[in-house]
Amino acid sequence: MTSAKISEIGKDFFLVRSKEKELHRNIYFKRFSNNGQTVNMIFDPGTKLDGDTVMDAAKRLFGGIQNIDIIFLSHQDPDVSSLTPFLLAGSKKSILLTSIDTFRLVSMYGIPEKRVVLIENFNSEVLTIKKTGHRIRFVPAYYCHFRGAMMLFDYETKILFSGDFAAGVNTKKSDEGIFATEESWEGIKIFHTIYMPSNLAVRETVDRIGLLNPLPEIIAPQHGDVIRGEFTIEFLTRLSELEVGIDYIKSTEPQKDLLLDSLSDFINRLKTAYPEEWEKLKTELKKPGQFTTVFKLERDTITDIKVDYLDALRHLIEVVERVNDPSTVNQIKTFLNFELENHNVMLPVSIQNKLKTEGEEEKVENIMF
Repeated sequence: MTSAKISEIGKDFFLVRSKEKELHRNIYFKRFSNNGQTVNMIFDPGTKLDGDTVMDAAKRLFGGIQNIDIIFLSHQDPDVSSLTPFLLAGSKKSILLTSIDTFRLVSMYGIPEKRVVLIENFNSEVLTIKKTGHRIRFVPAYYCHFRGAMMLFDYETKILFSGDFAAGVNTKKSDEGIFATEESWEGIKIFHTIYMPSNLAVRETVDRIGLLNPLPEIIAPQHGDVIRGEFTIEFLTRLSELEVGIDYIKSTEPQKDLLLDSLSDFINRLKTAYPEEWEKLKTELKKPGQFTTVFKLERDTITDIKVDYLDALRHLIEVVERVNDPSTVNQIKTFLNFELENHNVMLPVSIQNKLKTEGEEEKVENIMF
């Protein structure tokens, strides 16, 4: 068994990250210690796939899973919760701390009510851990992306464990490091566009975070990169202004429909001229194991786009360049560009540059001079 890589993100606050390239699961461990007393907490422990990793980390940090005192679940999704019954069985003294909406669903794992403490039953959103005197605060993230979603703020480290809120897919070019950079924003944007229901839900969650005193110095989401420093406020501000879910669908529907029509004609051209290249492209677009398939394909037709239409187009161009020989890429780009122009799809300069074929810039220079 390979030892888990443990990163300390704050005083006695640790992260173990799963190994997926597209969408990391972040499992956090917190050790509350004071006056010779210790309380051990694990946040969103993951799935059975994470069992060995969690056991190794718990042994090194807590002395074993039998010493886990609190399991905190931000929401009910199986990627964060399905290891919970195993941990409760391994630590007879542990309790599950979660919202009533979350427990309503994770109770289907057979978790007995006597092992559960519901957050709504407390008289205050601030809880003092009796043994050590540490304070934590529960921060609702209603409908982000689940009705009973709950975040947890640790006053000692000023770390906000945010669950799926502020989470993201991996869009950093470098695999090194657990902390967010500017490149991380694209992954956060993609994740929220797909999974958050509306800007209103996102904005209200950002507002609740803004009421914390002190403000979080670090946001630790369940997926993606840990956010700290200048990016903490910057990314929250961007999230509050981001069109997601139903808002995004309404605002981009006309351009999305135009893109779908243009892609249909593009595919027909490509199938006729380069049938083998189309098969390679189709296979790559449907490739399993990715965070999300950007396009929904039915037979040889793209019937839906799951992200922003411009992000989808960038992805398509990158795949075309990656899977095809340089000798055919130019012609395929020409087909695509023709159909986009033919259907009046609005393109920013960055996309237009991506669609330029080799030698095109030279032609412009020769004409100009």
